[in-house]
Amino acid sequence: MSIDLIILLYLLTLLYCLLILAFSVGIFLLSRKKDSKTKPISVIIAARDEAENIDELINCLKVLDYPHDMFEVIVVDDRSSDATFQKLNILQQQFDWLSCYKVEKENPQLVGKKGALALAIKHAKFEILAFTDADCRPNKNWLIEINAAMTDNTDFLCGYSPLIGKSSIVNKLKNLERVSIFAVIAGSFGLHWDLTSVARNQVYRKSKFYEIDGFAGIGIHRSGDDDLLLQKMSPVLRKRNFMFSAAVPSFDKVSGKAMMDLETRRASKWRLYQLSIKLLTLLIFIYYISLTVAFAAVLFSLLDWYDLLLIIFAKVLAELILIALFLAKIKQLKLLLYFPLAELLYVPYYLYFGIKGTFGKYKWKN
Repeated sequence: MSIDLIILLYLLTLLYCLLILAFSVGIFLLSRKKDSKTKPISVIIAARDEAENIDELINCLKVLDYPHDMFEVIVVDDRSSDATFQKLNILQQQFDWLSCYKVEKENPQLVGKKGALALAIKHAKFEILAFTDADCRPNKNWLIEINAAMTDNTDFLCGYSPLIGKSSIVNKLKNLERVSIFAVIAGSFGLHWDLTSVARNQVYRKSKFYEIDGFAGIGIHRSGDDDLLLQKMSPVLRKRNFMFSAAVPSFDKVSGKAMMDLETRRASKWRLYQLSIKLLTLLIFIYYISLTVAFAAVLFSLLDWYDLLLIIFAKVLAELILIALFLAKIKQLKLLLYFPLAELLYVPYYLYFGIKGTFGKYKWKN
């Protein structure tokens, strides 16, 4: 391998490590300011074929440690073919804070769950909108944490959402991969850089949603009610923050096919991102490709082991700092036990789904 290619590999490693360490700095820069004034909150959920989950979700919401006259829950049935809406109608009669609506026919300008979310936002009585999914289980302090983090000049929040599943190595690795995503979200928020978000635990202001004309321009895409909306909303946001303790667990995808579709769908939105974010993710993709090429070069004695080991050491150290910092924030440092295995698997994982998401197909709820 020529000296120019070796220098390029070192340069890519330097850029990558600086980026990862910048996210670590961003976590430290997040605002710690809390607001003690109790504010009204509208909780919004879009549900499609969630009859088996809706009862338990409402059970979680009814025990929220928050004044019942200071929040409402709006659930919109998104064209379900099961008994979701029938169950919602029964539950609506039991709780005065619960309102239910139904989307009968999909609007081609608001496909997927965006139509249901837009309907719920239209009916929301309050300025602060908190979003989660029907297969999630918010903890009882969820709204307290949202209320505290949503200061007068804060417009957007995202919070941690671990996966509920069997206590297996696969589940631990999935959660560690999710930790890496949330660590990037938290770090980017601290840097005032709106890269991505996760709809399972997301909060923003109703006024900001309408200031950008809602889902207009992104409503034709089935996904993106979180990250694409955040990127669209970015120019009008004053402050954003991350909630480490307001966890909203969600159920793991039980089938391998469902998991593959989910990961492919997540990666498929790359072509819809802003240019700066495209370039960032492309840089990471090129770097991971270069690592794969470097490993092959070592096997064929075209690159010294010393160079490759030094590069890998720098990469792993930067990632360890970011992951350990986030795990310390959420009090889950024991997940670091699976970090070495995750390091071995993540590069091929990222490359595979990056390619599959861009050029492959996946299944979505129609």
